[in-house]
Amino acid sequence: MSQVGLSSRKPPRPHPEILPATIEQAREYTVWFVNRRAYTRQTDRPDENSGKYYFYQARNRQTKERLALDDQVIRKHLAGVQTVGLYAINPETQRSKWVAIDADYDGAYRDLRTLKWELERDGVNAIVEMSRRGAHRWILCEEPLPAKLCRIYIYNLALRLDVPIKGTFKQVDGIEVFSRQDEIGAEEFGNAIRGPLAFIAPTCTGTGLRMHPATWTTSSGTCAR
Repeated sequence: MSQVGLSSRKPPRPHPEILPATIEQAREYTVWFVNRRAYTRQTDRPDENSGKYYFYQARNRQTKERLALDDQVIRKHLAGVQTVGLYAINPETQRSKWVAIDADYDGAYRDLRTLKWELERDGVNAIVEMSRRGAHRWILCEEPLPAKLCRIYIYNLALRLDVPIKGTFKQVDGIEVFSRQDEIGAEEFGNAIRGPLAFIAPTCTGTGLRMHPATWTTSSGTCAR
């Protein structure tokens, strides 16, 4: 008996449901992480040559003006629809709501643990966020702090613990500290880092922040342009 119309093609793999993010969640995210409204966005497809996903400045396609990070963009970021990059410094105050330590090299987890233990001795809680190749550690400030002082603190800590810092003393691999600048000009932006609670391409897995909600304290900073 012939089976007309049957196909040998396998059915598509089911994708996990992505829960929508609310306006309230987006606004709380802004309170914690957004220093200014300018942002970058990750490409939807990998580069044909390298296979990597890159970040680019989000602009209006017609006017070429920079787009402002708003609640709807953040909701898409939290829902895994798109991934945004955040700038570390508010140019009006030269301060930041957070410090991020990026590590994606051999031995990165060991160095991040070493930093974590020493930070805890100083009474600083550093949140770990896993990434595809390594991890980020986020330090949330009770109030926005001068970027220069944040960098001095982490650099001194890393040098004392023999944790390599990328670009220092000709180090090819090592941690990267965000902000990457001590201060920026009024029309400058500095370097952006992938916003936390993102979905990582091409794995489509959420990064997540590993911390207890009771340790969060409200940041009182406002956002610049």
